[in-house]
Amino acid sequence: MSPHPSLPSTLPDSDGPLVSVVVPTYEDAEYIGGALESIADQTHTPVEAIIVDSSGVDWLESLAMETDWCRYVFQEPSGLSAARNYGIELAEGEYVGFLDADDEWLPEKLERQLEVFKAGADVVYSDAYVIENGDRFRLSSLPIDNPDHHYVNFLYEGGVPIPTVVARRECFESERFDESLPAVEDRHMLARLFYEYQPGRVTEPLVMYNRRSNSMSSDADVMYEAEIAVLDSLFDRYDELAPHRDKLYAKAQYKYGKRLLRTGEKRAARQELIAVIQGGYGDLRTFVLLSVTLLPVRGRRMLRYLERMQERLT
Repeated sequence: MSPHPSLPSTLPDSDGPLVSVVVPTYEDAEYIGGALESIADQTHTPVEAIIVDSSGVDWLESLAMETDWCRYVFQEPSGLSAARNYGIELAEGEYVGFLDADDEWLPEKLERQLEVFKAGADVVYSDAYVIENGDRFRLSSLPIDNPDHHYVNFLYEGGVPIPTVVARRECFESERFDESLPAVEDRHMLARLFYEYQPGRVTEPLVMYNRRSNSMSSDADVMYEAEIAVLDSLFDRYDELAPHRDKLYAKAQYKYGKRLLRTGEKRAARQELIAVIQGGYGDLRTFVLLSVTLLPVRGRRMLRYLERMQERLT
């Protein structure tokens, strides 16, 4: 895929609602061609792409000027949350979606999700295909068993990548991404949206979600500190979460151990997982992961296999 895509100057006319797609980019413009082409290929129109560029890519600004559905803005590097918030402020659509520069939407994504909005949902997400190291596997998104309790289930299980999400624009009138968080800002935002609004789900993969080894998610310490900050914030905000406090902190520690194992730090991962078990919150997944840390070789390969067995990203 060339980083300089050939985009249509205009998209087909339609009587449907306008969807604004916020596309932040910072030092990853070489991937953005596929993302923008996937927006242009949507079976639903009208749609606008709001490119928030923090690298100052000249060809990207020129490319946007050649279309009537792409808007380009430059923002000094201020983090992913700030870029998404800027895009939200500029959005003119009735609905707002998010697409990172290295991800792509399948053509029927917006069409399928807008059907769920008609049934009364406010925030709609879908399954996805995860691309990692050249391999592809399906991510089954979080089921909606109880809409009133969905935000709690999300905090335990995850399973909602932000590129799968589209929400009514009014959802963001009082909510913004927390710009103080160095990571997992999407987790913080989605928990709040699921608490305040009606969730909806499309049970088919509608996104190609890339997981790169050099992404922020590979920094175990930063991710863990951000996870704890998110939980602290949500516990202060929602009294109903109090009964889940200790278990959710243990879940964050389990995920920390999992990330440590993914980066090859088996001894450190083992210590975190043992601490979870000693605290009384070990489940089958914890014990299985602990056993992986005891393997003499190929621990990371076994971890990838287990993740694919579990399907859901946590």
